[in-house]
Amino acid sequence: MSEPLLNEPESSVASSELMSGQTSWISRMAANPVAANLIMLLLIVGGIIMAPDIKQEVFPEVQLDRVTIQVLYPGASPAEVEQGVILAVEEAVRGIDGVKEVSSSAAEGAATVSVELQLGADAETAQADIQSAVNRITSLPQDAERPVVSLATNRQQTLSVVVYGDVSESELRQVANQVRDDLLELPDITLVEVAGIRPLEVSIEVPQETLRRFNLTLQRVAQVVGSASVELPAGGVKTESGEVLLRTTERRNVGAEFEEIVVLGERNGTTVTVGDIATVVDGFQDTDEAAFYEGQRAAEIKVFRVGAETPISVSDAVQRYVREHGDELPGSMQMAVLNDSSEIFRDRIQLLL
Repeated sequence: MSEPLLNEPESSVASSELMSGQTSWISRMAANPVAANLIMLLLIVGGIIMAPDIKQEVFPEVQLDRVTIQVLYPGASPAEVEQGVILAVEEAVRGIDGVKEVSSSAAEGAATVSVELQLGADAETAQADIQSAVNRITSLPQDAERPVVSLATNRQQTLSVVVYGDVSESELRQVANQVRDDLLELPDITLVEVAGIRPLEVSIEVPQETLRRFNLTLQRVAQVVGSASVELPAGGVKTESGEVLLRTTERRNVGAEFEEIVVLGERNGTTVTVGDIATVVDGFQDTDEAAFYEGQRAAEIKVFRVGAETPISVSDAVQRYVREHGDELPGSMQMAVLNDSSEIFRDRIQLLL
């Protein structure tokens, strides 16, 4: 008695058909080498043509669906920042189309509001709407600075140039800014930032006895200094030859310029300036920010890859600059390259090859 035949599973049939199909294509290519060579040549030529347009980056640079609002409120405690700034900003941006969630953080003298956008929302349109809503806020404290609205991005830093030495902080800042300007002049570099140096600050110190002698107050001196250091547009005047734009350009940046401000004026023509009653010091803000390298005070110049730039081209340009100008720094100052991410990129290219 013969055994019954077992039905072959459908999956086995499908697999055999797939294998036979693949075998037939391979057989056709083997039987027709001209077609196979043409396809291979087409792929090689297409790869060579498209290779220059391939975006080269260590990690993908994407635009985040998040808008940040930063407001500086000098001298305010975190509670004052929350009450005076954050609540007003949150109320203004919550009802905007495309806003998913609003989160905030208050620190001493600063407020940060982060607006997360809904999936698929146009980031640039949302940023413009948020900027308009923030500009319409009229309840911010008088001492609070103008809000800064920006679209969050994850810019990728390629490497850092460290300038260090046994020099003063002002000289270190000057050299770091010069290195930054030199790097920006290179054709392969677009974005450079300086870090590790405290922001500049001009302090005006008036003794109490001097205030009493001239019958002045600190508020009066601050008001005069503030009104004499402005840069504002003043509209325009139409004339027969055209419109003349008016602008007040009295912005002052260094202590010597503040010393020339007139605080008091007498009828006989005598004047009392800020330099006559106060000590003006060109210094730095009293912050905890500092950078050190090899045990010496340092400044960091961050170099970023932007657009079609590649990590290798940016790194080569910086390395070449450091080799050529490293010995031109004043005194005992030196330059060094840190955190070069192009090395990771080179290793990946080598592995691919």
